[in-house]
Amino acid sequence: MNTAILHLIPNFLAEETLHVIPSYIQDIVKNISIFYVEEIKSARRFLKKIDKNINIDALTFHFLNEHEINDLHHAKQYFKDGKTIAYISEAGCAAVADPGAELVSLAHLFHVKVVPHVGPNSILLALMASGFNGQKFLFHGYLPNKQPALTHKIKEIEQHSLKENCTQIFIETPYRNNQVLSELIAHCHAHTKLCVASNLTSVNEKIISCTVAEWRKMDFNFHKIPSVFLLSVSN
Repeated sequence: MNTAILHLIPNFLAEETLHVIPSYIQDIVKNISIFYVEEIKSARRFLKKIDKNINIDALTFHFLNEHEINDLHHAKQYFKDGKTIAYISEAGCAAVADPGAELVSLAHLFHVKVVPHVGPNSILLALMASGFNGQKFLFHGYLPNKQPALTHKIKEIEQHSLKENCTQIFIETPYRNNQVLSELIAHCHAHTKLCVASNLTSVNEKIISCTVAEWRKMDFNFHKIPSVFLLSVSN
């Protein structure tokens, strides 16, 4: 029987929000010395925030991001040796819309116990606050960043929402938020509902959910602000 364990550790969505991380997470990380992370600098900062007395220099960090997956060969050996390791998300719940899923998949291949830990998830928080259908929803990740693919995708997901009564959820690189929102407003029908949830869990949190017709009357600026977009068309 494999005694190795992989803990999936949540991270802040906004740095000043220590309260969104369960207090028991501190006890978990105290007993772990091997961490897979997307960025070492931010992971070290996170660990120091939840445990000021942690000895960062005594820990081992491995990269796991969209550019670096080579360190997974170390994980294979850790799993074979029965080690307890952890993956820390760059933001929010671990292994949801981030590269941690690769490590989790590997853990299951080696019959390793995977322990997910509760934390903030921007996708679900945005859905909760949108007023849209929470029984049936689809997360697209990022939409195409070039035309005409972007316009085609917007029309496609609008039709899918109408046909299936399914909330459509997606994200964007923050510096492109205004561009994508402008395209949504330009190409969606006036009665289509659109929600933008930004700076979730922070003191600057803002959630706007209304029809495209109402959005067309607004001045908005979500430039470089972490945001989640949701679209809904009711029959």
